[in-house]
Amino acid sequence: MTTEGKLTAEEIDEAHRVLSKVVTHTPLAYDDYLSKKYRANVYLKREDMQRVRSFKIRGAYYNIIKAEKEKFNNGVVAASAGNHAQGVADTCHNLKLQATIFMPVTTPNQKVEAVKRFGSQYVTVILVGDTFDEAQSAAFEYTEKHNMFFVAPFDDWRTMAGQGKARQGKARWRLR
Repeated sequence: MTTEGKLTAEEIDEAHRVLSKVVTHTPLAYDDYLSKKYRANVYLKREDMQRVRSFKIRGAYYNIIKAEKEKFNNGVVAASAGNHAQGVADTCHNLKLQATIFMPVTTPNQKVEAVKRFGSQYVTVILVGDTFDEAQSAAFEYTEKHNMFFVAPFDDWRTMAGQGKARQGKARWRLR
């Protein structure tokens, strides 16, 4: 999926095309306070307006939808302390895929309940460990043991492409 180990603008554009049919196009909102503080025009992307209140749905959905379908035979696994879990849960519910999501025991109940609500009967939440790393380690073991598909929260090219911002017109995106 990548060219020379780097995520390309074309891959992000492709993700944008796929996602444009399933996620909310959120606006930019001018932030007066930050604009004055930094003497610049500062705009905030309103990703809190997504169904799951985060941009993480884009990476989760794109990663899952672009994976080989036979990888889902035994279901999907994810590890998250909240936003990625909600994106995976919502995606699995909409695609009718079974998912097991590992979250740290310390995750706020509000986040755990949101994952259960978004996933409905398609998601099982397992609370394990005090940190994300401990939950992710348990998720990796579970994935391997049950031959399931792991949806990485950030360190996967498909997730990154989905979380990227497409070019608009002739303007190019870039990391700063």
